[in-house]
Amino acid sequence: MSNYRRITTVSITHEVDVVACRQSAKQIAAWLGLSTLEQIRLATSVSELARNVYQYVGSGTFHFDLRKDPHGLVNAIGFEAVDEGSGIADIERILDGSYVSPTGMGVGLRGAQRLMDEFDIQTSAAGTRIRALKSVYPPRPFPSEKRIQEIRRQLQTEGASDPYVELQVRGSELLLTSSELRSKQQELEATNLELENTNKGVVALYSELEKASQELQEASESKSRFFSNMTHEFRTPINIIENISKLLLKGADGELNPEQYKQVRFISSAASELSDLVNELLDLAEAESGRMEIVPARFSLVEFMEQLRQFTGALSMRYPTLDWQVTPILVDVILDTDRNRLFQIMRNLISNAFKYTPQGAISVRCFLPDSDTVEFMVEDSGVGIGAEDQARIFEEFARVRIPGLAHVQGNGLGLPLAVRLASLLRGDIELTSEVGKGSRFTARIAREFVEREADLQNLDLTGITVLIIDDNEADRYLVRHLLEPYHAVVIESENASASIDKMHAVRPDIILLDLDLPDIYGADLLESMDWSLHSRVLVNTAKLLDDTERDRLLSQSQGVLIKTQPDYAEALLQQVQRLAGSYRP
Repeated sequence: MSNYRRITTVSITHEVDVVACRQSAKQIAAWLGLSTLEQIRLATSVSELARNVYQYVGSGTFHFDLRKDPHGLVNAIGFEAVDEGSGIADIERILDGSYVSPTGMGVGLRGAQRLMDEFDIQTSAAGTRIRALKSVYPPRPFPSEKRIQEIRRQLQTEGASDPYVELQVRGSELLLTSSELRSKQQELEATNLELENTNKGVVALYSELEKASQELQEASESKSRFFSNMTHEFRTPINIIENISKLLLKGADGELNPEQYKQVRFISSAASELSDLVNELLDLAEAESGRMEIVPARFSLVEFMEQLRQFTGALSMRYPTLDWQVTPILVDVILDTDRNRLFQIMRNLISNAFKYTPQGAISVRCFLPDSDTVEFMVEDSGVGIGAEDQARIFEEFARVRIPGLAHVQGNGLGLPLAVRLASLLRGDIELTSEVGKGSRFTARIAREFVEREADLQNLDLTGITVLIIDDNEADRYLVRHLLEPYHAVVIESENASASIDKMHAVRPDIILLDLDLPDIYGADLLESMDWSLHSRVLVNTAKLLDDTERDRLLSQSQGVLIKTQPDYAEALLQQVQRLAGSYRP
């Protein structure tokens, strides 16, 4: 208790002492310079508790204290209410609001708790002790011993006023504050607490969020590594089973009798299905981890549609009762993307259409909605997918059970893989479906895998915070001048030390980092940042970099800008536009 200083004590033995308790609380709060509303809140809380002591116990004691912070300043007014009654029954239900009493018992206690910033109650058959605190913000200088003696004498001299006068005063206070209390009570309490802890709370929140995000990312990477490693391990024994079963079926070591031939054919078929599953697992793991290599090449859309027609024709032989059509495109265009990955997407979509169409037709069409996009549509008249399952079918290993189609083979990886591949090819997949009326899958893919130059005319950085860490005033001025027309919020820092506080307090969306800083080398500052900040950094330097250092910087940042390059201004805006795009919905 060394950080608490007792101001006064009020004994409650008569009803007038309840008024004295209230007046003492209000005078102490006014003495410290608290607002009128805060004075009323403290006085009301004390009054309610003092009335409870007098009404239910008959006597008790109130102690009023000031609390010091580590700097010796007053940061709270506290009181301690003590009685020797028989305790409070149902205290937990009273405090959580679930206790209902026909006499109103417990309402005052819960109201007093809500008016205070800290509230602790200990009750038993031997009595009740309540400790409560009202925060003082900003903290005030702690009064001298002389001032404490003066307020004690003032409180003792004035005593309690006439109860009827006190009622008039309280009525005036209620008229003054009731409207504001009703509309602003919760807001003010939350705001006061936030003002005291904003910086610490925000930093802690970001830290927790980033820690959770990092753990999720690590878990996802572990899963991808597991899939990748296991599928590689599976491939060798599967290949052996497949190849040996083929040798047996061909009679390389002697003819098989009909029953043996049937058994080996089952083995070969199962090995083939397992091989397909392993390949899809491996592709999915590579796509999720970002290690999947995309090899763009130029090819004709007409030729690709012919490839789809041949594949669909071969697949349709397993489904002789279904009609199908691959509509040729009338105008040929040249695509510049990964043909094999695009075919993999379409193969999965077309195969699914055949699997889930017991009768009817499948059609494959292609459209050119604009100069940048090609659209492939796979439509069937099959069983359809309910609205509740349409999102789930894109989850790994998720399969929708459809009555009458339990025989359909699959592992639930085809569609998730197709979505991942479409995303890698700068596209997406859209589903429209209705139960009993079929499904339509639309795959939109960028015609050119390599992005075109950014359209700076439409650049809008409203709401994007950019931190410039550079000791050269002219360089900072240039960057600020380049970004101002696009409405970015620009913050500047002349050295690494000052930038650290700004990075943690503001959490900028984009960080432009110079390497030659006066206090810390920029690359060392970059290395000290947490992983989430690495995704926001553009190295902005005039230093000549060798390949080794450039690669190291690129592994921890989103790009490297050289201030002396001829197109520096345009390159900077393009890089900023790319990063800003990741923060848009």
